[in-house]
This record gives sequence, structure tokens and C-alpha cells, in this order.
Amino acid sequence: MGIDILIDGLLIGVGFAAGERVGTLLVVALTLELLFLGLSVAASLGQRGVSRRQSILTVSGLSLLVIVGATLGGTLLQGLSGLGLEIVLSFGAAALLYLVTEELLVEAHEVKETPWITSAFFLGFIALYLIELLA
Repeated sequence: MGIDILIDGLLIGVGFAAGERVGTLLVVALTLELLFLGLSVAASLGQRGVSRRQSILTVSGLSLLVIVGATLGGTLLQGLSGLGLEIVLSFGAAALLYLVTEELLVEAHEVKETPWITSAFFLGFIALYLIELLA
């Protein structure tokens, strides 16, 4: 999970290197993802009997990985352009797609689908699309 979060941060840094619009869109999308990831981690730790303090420290530590990744992506790849930038962004997109298809979709089918869940999915998709249009 830490590697995934670090790659998310790296993508944010590379996104800002590619352009402010791309970086902002990635921040909005990944913030939503990481919010729910943090809540899931905290809930899982709570179910295992981990103290509230330790849960907060764990989630905070994972959150710092986003900042580390964004700093690395923004500073180390700042001068990257053209094909090199496209390769890094393609790798990041492929990593995100792999995570979704390998982990999230498998877990999503363990829960019975309801009209509310389907509606929430499409509302989230439309909201991110509208944010992209406005940004």
C-alpha cells in the first residue's frame, strides 16, 4: 500500500511538471481515493484491535508518502518533457489501472450491487469529468 501511495504522489509531482491543469486534476482525483483508503486502513486497524493512536500514526505516515512522492516527482522530473514525460505518465496510468482491475474490482464484486452503489459510481465519474472540464 505504501508503494501505491508513493506512486500516487509521484504522479501528482509529474502531473504538475506536465502542467498545472493536469496536476490539479490528479490532486483532486487522488485526494478522493486516498481519503477512502485512509478510512479503510483505519477501520481495518481498528478491527484488529490496534490502538487509536497507532492507527492515526499509521495513516499519517502513509499520508506523508504522498508528499514525498510528489516532491520527488516534481523536483527530479521537472525538466522532463516530450517522450520521457509521456513514458512516466503512461507508467503511472498503467499502475493505477492495474490497481483498480486487480484489487478494487475483485473486492467490489464481493458486495451485492444495489442501485445506490451504481448511482454513486456514476455520480463520482460525472463529478470528476465536470471538474476536468472546469479546470
